[in-house]
Amino acid sequence: MRCVNKGVPPDTYSYYKHARNDLAQRIGWLCSYCEMPVKNMIEVEHVHPVDNGGDPLGWDNFLLSCRYCNGVKNNNNLGRAGYLWPDADNTIFAFEYSESKIIEPNARIPDATKIMAQHTIDLMGLNRHPNSANEPTDADSRWINRIFAWGIIEETYSDWINNQNLAFARQIARTALGHGFYSFWIKKFSNEQMVVDAINAIFPNTYQPQFDENGLLILRINGSF
Repeated sequence: MRCVNKGVPPDTYSYYKHARNDLAQRIGWLCSYCEMPVKNMIEVEHVHPVDNGGDPLGWDNFLLSCRYCNGVKNNNNLGRAGYLWPDADNTIFAFEYSESKIIEPNARIPDATKIMAQHTIDLMGLNRHPNSANEPTDADSRWINRIFAWGIIEETYSDWINNQNLAFARQIARTALGHGFYSFWIKKFSNEQMVVDAINAIFPNTYQPQFDENGLLILRINGSF
């Protein structure tokens, strides 16, 4: 799950949906949870649900979501506690991605963080897939988009092996932004630093996790991991 930095509020809002374009300009027209690109009908999502006491107009309580993640999440979390959030945590290290298992907690993180990672997956239904224990609804097309993107990623990686240069790395980054699913691209190209740098440069305001002098991951402000 891509870490994002929304920055300071660019405006004040009398209606939460008015924040949509400002959010998209900051972090891209991408679901903050499943990472699917959403070119229209992207939704401003209250991280802490308003019905459970969340701020209805606070920039710090906004993320962008596809209607599937937003609909599954609904008001099912009482607040931020117990979950991992891309605007507050080092989520890029919290999950593992694959074509078969889609998303699962990273086996290398502490057990307490694994629990929060799994709670996050369950909250948004991020691991829904046909013929699995967590079937998607007929309307939920996230799994279709993931499979399509994974095929593009595999083909692109094969092309990269035979054509490694900065111009092509930048083209890969543009392709990644268009197809979404940032974490899948980063996983596949993890050993290709030129491509990773190009992808991180083109996805708007991707937060880069920080480490202390001992190589330990530094918690983000108000984060749990």
